[in-house]
Amino acid sequence: MVNELPPSGDTDKIWEYIKAGVDRILNNPGENLGNNAYINLYTAVYNFCTSLKNSSGSVYYTATDATQSAHGSPFGKHLYELLKQNVADYMRRVAESSQTHTGDDLLAFYNQEWTKYGDSAKITHNIFSYLNRHWIQREQDEGSNVCDVSTLMYQLWRDQFFMSIRSTLLDSVFSLMTRIRNGQVADINLVKSVADSFVSLGNDDSGGISKRMDVYEKYFLVPFIKASVDYYREEADRLLQEGSTIDYIVRVSSRLQEEDDRVELYLHESSLKEFKDALNKVLITRQNEKFCMEFEPLLDSRDTLNLKRLYSLMARTGKGSTLDPLRDVFSAYVKKAGLEAIKQVSGSEDTGGAIAKDARLFVNAVLGVHSLFAGILHDSFEGDTGFSKSLDNACMDFINTNAMCPDGEPRAPQMLAHYCDTLLKKGSGNVRKAGAEGASDEDSLEAQLSQAICVLKYISATDVFQKFYSQHLSRRLVYEQSVSSYGEEMMISKLKENSGVDFTSRLTRMFTDMTISKEMSEEFKEKCSDGDFAIPFDFDMKVLHTVSWPLKAPDNKLLLPSQLSSVCNRFTNYYQNKHNGRKLNWMWQHSKAEIKMFFPKATGPAAKAGYIFHVSTFQLAILMLFSDESGPGTGYDSPNGPTLTLEQITQATGLSVDIVKPELEIFCKARVLISSNSKISSESKFMLNANFKSKHLRINLAVTKKVEQKREASDTMRAVDVDRMYTLQAAIVRIMKTRKQLTHRQLVQDTITMIKVFQASIGDIKKGIDTLIDKGYIERSEGSRDVYNYLA
Repeated sequence: MVNELPPSGDTDKIWEYIKAGVDRILNNPGENLGNNAYINLYTAVYNFCTSLKNSSGSVYYTATDATQSAHGSPFGKHLYELLKQNVADYMRRVAESSQTHTGDDLLAFYNQEWTKYGDSAKITHNIFSYLNRHWIQREQDEGSNVCDVSTLMYQLWRDQFFMSIRSTLLDSVFSLMTRIRNGQVADINLVKSVADSFVSLGNDDSGGISKRMDVYEKYFLVPFIKASVDYYREEADRLLQEGSTIDYIVRVSSRLQEEDDRVELYLHESSLKEFKDALNKVLITRQNEKFCMEFEPLLDSRDTLNLKRLYSLMARTGKGSTLDPLRDVFSAYVKKAGLEAIKQVSGSEDTGGAIAKDARLFVNAVLGVHSLFAGILHDSFEGDTGFSKSLDNACMDFINTNAMCPDGEPRAPQMLAHYCDTLLKKGSGNVRKAGAEGASDEDSLEAQLSQAICVLKYISATDVFQKFYSQHLSRRLVYEQSVSSYGEEMMISKLKENSGVDFTSRLTRMFTDMTISKEMSEEFKEKCSDGDFAIPFDFDMKVLHTVSWPLKAPDNKLLLPSQLSSVCNRFTNYYQNKHNGRKLNWMWQHSKAEIKMFFPKATGPAAKAGYIFHVSTFQLAILMLFSDESGPGTGYDSPNGPTLTLEQITQATGLSVDIVKPELEIFCKARVLISSNSKISSESKFMLNANFKSKHLRINLAVTKKVEQKREASDTMRAVDVDRMYTLQAAIVRIMKTRKQLTHRQLVQDTITMIKVFQASIGDIKKGIDTLIDKGYIERSEGSRDVYNYLA
């Protein structure tokens, strides 16, 4: 390099000065050029571009030309060509030097030269910035295929060096990656440097940076992916030949994780997905059929770890339709497991049609299956929404139709309602399970109620559950059998979240009635004590509003014993004075009492304290006939008390034979009464059992009879049917009011879509339509019998 800057005007010497500086930069860019040398080179480029004559004195350009300016002289093009030729000669020398290197040495040589050349390109580009700003910019504006100095140098690297060694270079890359994949130690940074150089070489001929990264994709990514696919295809085939599908899943999961970790280190981020997709296709998609065949055995063995590996593998190819075959298998498997679990408990010795036992076994079986597969969903399938939907669909299928719930019979919601009743009712400790160690009874109860709500989400006929739950709640409140007010409030809160406020508002009003009744009872007792009337026994009543309570008034009018009648009449007068215009219907079938009785031959504590019987009001009326001093029977002066016939009892109580007979059977079975016949008939006579003895001083005779349970269940289902018809009619009117005119098919479809609490049948919808036509809400169109019009 000439130490002194040549004078301006002598382009040959100026070029020799510039060439020496460029060669120095290319050969050793790390050497400090110095400010003076840098400024001199910049000035030399300026002087060359602004020269008017060459060294021989020939005129290239005169400043008087109106169409040209100094910086647009032909010397700019001449300097550009000289630089291009000089750098090209350098690159050819580098290419010749690379021939002595192979394998990792070639990669190291390439990266060393690339790093050095990159620094050289930056320095050279800055030195020739005058050329870039003027002649090159003007040529580009005029559409010439000229690029800036930096881009020119990268193009020369590509054309003079890279294109000549790219095949050997890629072979070295593939060889190094193969060694790494085989577990050998190699420097992966060499691959990253090569890949980065391919990205930097992605410049188009006009000088703009190609966003498509053509060089990287064409010369590196595509062949690299092909080599990787070939490698893993061979390995996949070998793994399947040597081991099982499970072994393959384990190995491939590990392999793909290794590639995921490595690929971030050397590939450009824009190509990560394409590379991973290619590996997924060769290692996963090709084996989808084998994976699906292995899925069910993994479910059988509850192998959550390998299920997670299998899911993770197939999820790599997309969580959409790719996983649908597994989801279908999962749904069918859960449904089959649920049906089998319920079938096993339906044949258990514990079941014999008793709703309490059936409900407990049914719900526990459902919860066992749901808990098992919900755990697999969480642990193995990462809570995947598609698998979650498959679980929901399967649960809905086997819960509503199974061995204990035949198709067409809504027994599942009945059993769930009864199960909730056993959780919330006193004396059901055998059903309520202890919580985890350290958990309180309230925490345990809340957990079990949450499980019940979980089952409710899968019940198709939620209106049936709501009806039966209301029935059970009313009984718990009336009979004061709730295990705790906290539990009741907690359940209503959960039902509100699940079923909405329309259902729970009625339940809430039940609690309001209980609170008001308690205050009213206290007020009545105070008035009686302040007046001239003394209540001869403990008396407690509950005033319930008809619209809120699912209880029916009795069909029979009970003739109360005189002692009870006087108090009830007194309360009736008190209530009607307090609430003018309201009518009280005494619901004796839901009333309870305690009566103390002494038997002549009783011994021990019973002889002095007597026996206390917990009875229904019907039973109380019957028993008090045997304690009266006079009545319809005979033998009132007998030591064993009077004797009464079935007819006398029915007439004295005002109850029908169908009601009295079951009560007498309970008394005879408990040996409180003695019947003249082993089987009660119209000829039977009854008297107190003077020899009655029991280990217990308190005895409950107010047991619920199977006949009553069946009748109440039947009445409740009839009420459900009536409510459903009203719901259907309301939905049809709401739809027609909005749409004004609809075809029969569209009206049926919209009605089914609108109703959520039960599955409306087409037959019931047709009945609802006919009823509304008769009522004048809608009419058939004159032009078409299949079209309905709304009548305002």
